Amino acid sequence: MRKALAVFLFTFIILSTVLADQRSQGDEFMGKFVEAINTGNYSLIEPYMSEELRAQFTEDYFQNLRELTLKNYGKLKGFTYEGNETQDDLLRLKYRVEAEKGSFPVLLVYRDGELVGLALGVTPKPNPLGMLAAMGGALLALTGLYLWRERVNLPELALGSGLALALSIILPFYSLTGTLLLPRAVAIPVVSLLSALTIEAGKYYLAKNRDGLSLGLGLGIGQFVLLGIGTFVATNFIMKLPVSFTGSVLPLFLEAVIFTTFYALSTEVYSKRREPMPFAVFAAVEFLSLYLLGLGSAYGSLVMALAGAAIAWKLGGE
Repeated sequence: MRKALAVFLFTFIILSTVLADQRSQGDEFMGKFVEAINTGNYSLIEPYMSEELRAQFTEDYFQNLRELTLKNYGKLKGFTYEGNETQDDLLRLKYRVEAEKGSFPVLLVYRDGELVGLALGVTPKPNPLGMLAAMGGALLALTGLYLWRERVNLPELALGSGLALALSIILPFYSLTGTLLLPRAVAIPVVSLLSALTIEAGKYYLAKNRDGLSLGLGLGIGQFVLLGIGTFVATNFIMKLPVSFTGSVLPLFLEAVIFTTFYALSTEVYSKRREPMPFAVFAAVEFLSLYLLGLGSAYGSLVMALAGAAIAWKLGGE
């Protein structure tokens, strides 16, 4: 009995020492984390993370998370330890971070003394500015083209919106598959090309014997109005994901105006000219625009789409 008690006490002391050591590691990391969020200095927390966690919790991800956190909670003031739990070879340390506008939980996951997991329970306030900017841009393009051409076919506007919904299922599959299977330098052009060919093939196929202008306008309305509203409602109120728009509204507004116009004018060309040349031109424009966007050049992508709209206006007038 005394031998079993001694083994138990020895094991308890060892486990307590290990937990205390990793608790101190967690406290040290949390101190650096609070400072990193307040200052934007990612290098403060990078040395504490395992290689696999650094690959996920990149500096770009950190900066986006920081912007979201500060916008919704203000400056961070400190943290408190709330306990731990173990599962197999994982130790989870629970903390609560105090900020100017509230608090949120943080979970640290350690394996063999290495920080392999980091999760924040950040709950942003819904911010509809991005959705409203995209909606306003698409509706402005719709209004302008309607006043210019004095026609909109509602059934074909609805058909174009249906195409947008179908593409919203297909195109993310390309992105996910490309990201998982290919290096980034290869994935961006491959995914951009597949997406461009799919978008243009859908427009070209549906435009036959139809009002291409209305069909293309429907594609823009579906993408920037219907999907914008659906995504906003789903992320903020149904799935309650930590998603909140914090960027500039101008690029989104311009994207909606320019791409809706490009979709409308190019699809109108498809309805008039059933030949390979327009398809090749617009597929190239779509590819270059998506490729530039994938490289992070939002305005470069817009310039390319604007050039495509100009080409479509020229071809449609011939």
